[in-house]
Amino acid sequence: MKKRFALFLTIWFVLDLIVALILDLHADEAYYRLYGEYLAWGYFDHPPMIGLMTFLSSKLFVSHGVLAKLSVRFCTLVLHVFTVIIVWKIFRLRHKERSEAFIRDSQNGFFLIAGSTVMFCATGFITTPDAPLMFFAAAFWYCYCRYLDAVTKRDLWVWAVMIGISIAGMLYSKYMGALVVAFVVLSNWRLIKDGRMWVALTIAFVLFAPHLYWQYSNGFPTFSYHLVERNTEFDWLYLVEYIPNQLLVFNPLMTCLMFVLAWRVLRSDDAFKRALGVDILGFELFFLLSAFRGHVEPHWTMVASVPAIMLLMDDWTNRNTENTFFSKKWIRQTLVVMFVLVQITRVVLCLKILPSSTGLAGQLSYYEYVRELAGDRPVVFEGSFQDASMYRFYHNEESTLVRTQWQRYTQYDLLHLEENLIGKPVCIVRWYCQNVKDTVMGVEEYEIRYKLVDSFTLDDLK
Repeated sequence: MKKRFALFLTIWFVLDLIVALILDLHADEAYYRLYGEYLAWGYFDHPPMIGLMTFLSSKLFVSHGVLAKLSVRFCTLVLHVFTVIIVWKIFRLRHKERSEAFIRDSQNGFFLIAGSTVMFCATGFITTPDAPLMFFAAAFWYCYCRYLDAVTKRDLWVWAVMIGISIAGMLYSKYMGALVVAFVVLSNWRLIKDGRMWVALTIAFVLFAPHLYWQYSNGFPTFSYHLVERNTEFDWLYLVEYIPNQLLVFNPLMTCLMFVLAWRVLRSDDAFKRALGVDILGFELFFLLSAFRGHVEPHWTMVASVPAIMLLMDDWTNRNTENTFFSKKWIRQTLVVMFVLVQITRVVLCLKILPSSTGLAGQLSYYEYVRELAGDRPVVFEGSFQDASMYRFYHNEESTLVRTQWQRYTQYDLLHLEENLIGKPVCIVRWYCQNVKDTVMGVEEYEIRYKLVDSFTLDDLK
């Protein structure tokens, strides 16, 4: 049975590896690579876990040649494998007395469900803060399951400590990890009176303290950005697009099923199953309400895919095959279709036929042209942290960003890399047309406005 699971997992890893090697880097991934170049306890947009991941990946693989993209994505590949293993371990833990035939069928269902969950699969080859968040969330759910099943005081304390460590891991990955904990407590109010849980929270706070001190030392830039600066005027489109986006994050069938199942288990006597339901509905409701203050990125709810997979797996193993509409046979057939579509998407990504607007293909020629214009000069991009980050990765050349008044603050504003270029020859690439004597180079679909400067000063940007 273990060999069979290992085979499925190996195939999964190889598929992720192929896409990771072929798919062009997304601009956000290149931006997170910058984090790894300047390790810190925090960054403008996110906590530091994603920076540590790109740092470790860059130490294992060089940033040029055939394996260059693994210098950003390798840790993501590894963490995703362990995430899959942990989620399966939770299922086995809750069904440890079942027969081999039951486990064999469950393995099929598990890889079918997990393999058809769109964004869960995407975290296996695209480096974002969601990848470590999914891993530590899975670890948290495993520790919580073990804590609920513990019978001795020693086991209770061991798993309480592990819960504290996993909470810290979630917070170091993405702040929304706090929501996972909040919804679990909401599902089981007795935890508030449990002294061991307070110890777990204390451990998490102590481990997370260096990041909080970094925030304090830098004027709380990340908190200010996420809680204040991202607020925009209400737009009905933000609400209208929310549900269709969620259908794509999971898949249409899974989204519908997880809502139904989550609602059904809210009054379950099983504390773990009840927590899964509250977590799913809590995340969806929280970000639905967030749509009143601005655009909600579809992937913000993807961490709910961990409890969703577990809840669907539990329903898969207990479903009566004689049911009509929601029969196991019907669900299996639909999931097979979804699974095939997700795998076709992998092929499409490898073929690089997506439009350049997706940020996953068709952009490299632009940076090639910039490289030709700049020569050996460092490039100062005006206004686009994506361009500055992508250029740094694909050409392994020094580049930085100077923000315009229309652009938001980024990590570049904290690093002040442009100060290292003062007095040196540089190439300035404009983000928009200015009333200055720029040279305009029109190449294919690109119009590049640039200026070559022999001795750079900040006045050259005016």
